Amino acid sequence: MRLYKDNLITLVITMAIIVAMGVFGFVLGSFVLSPKPASQQKLSYQAKAHYPNGPLKLTYWRTVDGAEVFKPILARWQELHPNVTVEIVNIPFLEYEKRLSDALASGKLPDLFMLRADWLPRYQTSLNPAPPAIFAASEYRQTFASVVAGDLISNDQVLAVSYGVPTLGLFYNTDKFSAAGIGEPPKDWQSLLDANAKLTLKASNGLLKSGAALGTASISNAPSIMALLMMQNGAVMTNAPPTKATFELPTDSSYLSAAKALDFYTSFAKPNKANYSWSDGFGDNVQAFAQAKTAMIIDFPYRYLQIKQSAPNLNFKMAKVPQVNNDSPLNYSEYWAEAVSKSTRHPDIAWDFYNFMTSYEIMNMYSVPTMKPASRLDLAKAQSQDSLIGPFAEQVASTQGYYKGDNARTDAVILEMISTALAGFDSAIAVRIASERVTASIVGAR
Repeated sequence: MRLYKDNLITLVITMAIIVAMGVFGFVLGSFVLSPKPASQQKLSYQAKAHYPNGPLKLTYWRTVDGAEVFKPILARWQELHPNVTVEIVNIPFLEYEKRLSDALASGKLPDLFMLRADWLPRYQTSLNPAPPAIFAASEYRQTFASVVAGDLISNDQVLAVSYGVPTLGLFYNTDKFSAAGIGEPPKDWQSLLDANAKLTLKASNGLLKSGAALGTASISNAPSIMALLMMQNGAVMTNAPPTKATFELPTDSSYLSAAKALDFYTSFAKPNKANYSWSDGFGDNVQAFAQAKTAMIIDFPYRYLQIKQSAPNLNFKMAKVPQVNNDSPLNYSEYWAEAVSKSTRHPDIAWDFYNFMTSYEIMNMYSVPTMKPASRLDLAKAQSQDSLIGPFAEQVASTQGYYKGDNARTDAVILEMISTALAGFDSAIAVRIASERVTASIVGAR
């Protein structure tokens, strides 16, 4: 549990940094898709609801992104709909889930609100589905990433939208790569192991230089990286519809895919393994990367903002995450969704606001400063040419996720599974115990 709390604290610090850098995101000169000022943009958005003449206010609960990113977006909204005010209430991340749960229990959810996509089953009965005239399920599936459509459509009704789908990617120190004679970032895991061997320096009493920061429960987003490895290796995380975890089950030929993935991940932190390249003695892995103590980390794109702030002179780039099979890439995301509550008196107007937010130009205005690749497939394709967010955007179409039930509880289980394997216990047993506990998390969340 302590490991989970440490990771939560790291996440909160990261979110605070992202909020503080909201303005900075708008002036990043390297974005080839940097949005023009709101007043200069011609929008593809077309209103799909009837707007009354009198004043109207919608309350919108959000977290993590901060207020700055929405200022130019809401300014454009007011130009189009001057009588409709969208009041954004920013709630601190550590308070948000409880505030939302309390509002759900009391039947007082705001008009619009942000929730993690894997919270959706808990809130589904309190959601106001989109009118087909605004978001038809068939069109939604064609417009947005398959992971979004799969998660946010139920019984052919659109229950929520998503503005961005951050995928896991590789961050690498270009100076270290050049010094080791490595010409390009690894595209598959074997290439990563080859690079890792060149970048890691071992001594009889431990590590002198770290190649890849992987292998322990303290690694930033370790549960996400572990899920990526298990899924790339063939594990099916849950049954469908999700009522229990199934990742302990063997795939073809009785291959224990999740246990093999766990062995691979922890091999980076075991001194007796050839892959050994990381010790928690280096400290927080993100800070270790920023301080050039390690050459590679795997993380979500918004981590760029934290690294750039703490180490502005560090020479690093980002690339697509390594694959098991490059001919059939599988990527991983955990993302936020935006919903309309049954409590609202203006469901059509609320949903038309999301129609506005998910239009091509407005979504780009949100996506760029938050470093969250667009959920729209056409915009994600355009963003794939971007000098920063490009590698992550290119992965949106092949991204998957899985239902965790209580996501905090499930993440804690995965962290414990990693620590158990590192302590020397059989990986297959650790995976089986973890799967049983994730099933309890899924059942308990409904």
